[in-house]
Amino acid sequence: MSELNISKNDISIAGEFYMAYILAKYGFKVSPTLGRTEVFDLFAQNPKGKNLTISVKTKYLSKSIEIPINKKAETRIDESLFYAFVRLNMPDGEPEFWIVPSRIVAKATIDSDKVWMDKPKRDGSKHKEVALRIFALGTHRLYPGDWEEQLEHFKSNIESLKDLK
Repeated sequence: MSELNISKNDISIAGEFYMAYILAKYGFKVSPTLGRTEVFDLFAQNPKGKNLTISVKTKYLSKSIEIPINKKAETRIDESLFYAFVRLNMPDGEPEFWIVPSRIVAKATIDSDKVWMDKPKRDGSKHKEVALRIFALGTHRLYPGDWEEQLEHFKSNIESLKDLK
């Protein structure tokens, strides 16, 4: 729960509808799946007729950097699958979003998980394999030093989806 007692489900829905609004604003045909699919949250068609699927991951607070993502993202690579990472920046800011191709998300989560698994716990033992990964929206200990710079390419990048054929 967040400071304003908003459920995780409501935060997720807010992110999905925010992205649907942004895409529609730029001429996309958009249909939210409303939880009826496991892999994606929005089905969209860009102005050139290219069909896209978008998995939306949302955080509420402005300082949120870590977005949990299932390890299945490591193998879900499709040229028409994208992840929209939304930070609502509540309570006072404007939302921000990053649209990242599934192949980039897969590589980032694989690489960051390897860093995590290779680093021993404080007591010297190994970390156990878990189904959750972290996608970082900024500088993070599991990501390369230039990650924030790399990520900037994907921030608010609706144009890259509009140009797909």
